Amino acid sequence: MKSTGVLMAALLTSGAALAQNNTQTSTSYGNNNRVTVEQTGRSNTAVARQNDAAVNGGSSSGNNNEVTQTQEGSQHLALTDQMGNRQQAVQVQRSDVSRGANGARIRQGSTAAGSDGNYASQSQGGFSHSATIEQLSGGNYATQNQSGRNAYATIFQSTGNNNRATQKQETSSAGTVTARQLGANNIASQQQSVSSGNETRGSVLQQGNNNTASQQQQQRSSGYMTASIEQLGNNNAATQLQIGTGYASSSAFILQTGNNNAATQTQNHSGSYGTVAASATQTGNNNAATQSQTDVTSVRATVTQNGNRNEATQTQVNTAFSGSTALQVGNNNTATQRQQNAGFVQASIEQEGNRNVATQNQQGQYHEAIVEQTGNRNTALQDQQVGGFASSPTRSGNYGSISQTADDSYARQVQAGNSNDARTYQGASGNSSNVLQTGDGNTTLVHQNH
Repeated sequence: MKSTGVLMAALLTSGAALAQNNTQTSTSYGNNNRVTVEQTGRSNTAVARQNDAAVNGGSSSGNNNEVTQTQEGSQHLALTDQMGNRQQAVQVQRSDVSRGANGARIRQGSTAAGSDGNYASQSQGGFSHSATIEQLSGGNYATQNQSGRNAYATIFQSTGNNNRATQKQETSSAGTVTARQLGANNIASQQQSVSSGNETRGSVLQQGNNNTASQQQQQRSSGYMTASIEQLGNNNAATQLQIGTGYASSSAFILQTGNNNAATQTQNHSGSYGTVAASATQTGNNNAATQSQTDVTSVRATVTQNGNRNEATQTQVNTAFSGSTALQVGNNNTATQRQQNAGFVQASIEQEGNRNVATQNQQGQYHEAIVEQTGNRNTALQDQQVGGFASSPTRSGNYGSISQTADDSYARQVQAGNSNDARTYQGASGNSSNVLQTGDGNTTLVHQNH
């Protein structure tokens, strides 16, 4: 059955239109199409086209399509283009502010009319929102829910099937969430809260198949918060959680370019004046990265994995101006860094080889720990305690470094005190070293076949 302007009028007679400058347009082809529009307020526009050859790239088809558009308030705009079969689009817009300028657009289907079973839903609250959903293949699912003030959300699904994207914002000032799924069977979940702060953005790019991405950002009082996930391989999992309060700020970045990688980033920083950053880059397969930062002021954690089956864990608890870096180039390496109740501490692990193990534990202040492993099957352990200010010397904190350039070596450093210095160099295979420093101002230098 081909629908004309007469059908359009019939479809819209049950709808409600109030105030000035309203526009309602519907053009339908195919069968079992349904359009329902209700508009109140001023300057509203609702356009729904289903299976329109002129609009949808020169091809028309369709079964069981539905469009529901409800608008309240002022200066709204809602557009829906559908092509394919069993598609449904729902758009609801509200505004509690007279200046509210909401906009929404849903487009489902492809230029080849190869679409099946898509669903898209958008719900927006008050003032200055904009939401866009575009699905170009079959079996996709997308939903966006926005409320409050100044929010923007975009979902783009293309080339693949069975992608799922969910975005939710409860804003008061600022927002912005973007999800792009260019593969198949991907899942993206984004949820942002924000209250009386600016910024808070979220971005997910999935260019492979069977990937899972989850972002949750809160922020209370000033802030920014930016979370980004890019998955360019298959079967990857990425999770980002940022909460905030108290001068907020925060940034989280995950890049996965291989397969079966897992990355988790958690940043809490409740009430300690902001600036946190976490970055995880995984190139290879079956790598795992975990980063956790809590009551922070200006803390940074970085993990770079280039190889297979590497594992890196970074934990920073009540830190200030601290940082940890882990670089893994090779296979089956393990890096663990933990900073607890520590301030002005730095930890660095570089592993270039296979099956190396490095562990760093820091408690206190002004510590620095460095591990460099360029061979295979080496083990390095560092434990730094106490540290901080003391009457003599004026500035305290322990320094430890371990360098292993061969295979199958073992090095351990334990520093309990202030201003201790331990350096271990192992240049041949099968070396073993154990350094224990207690008290203040000790210096230990170990050279083994170096």
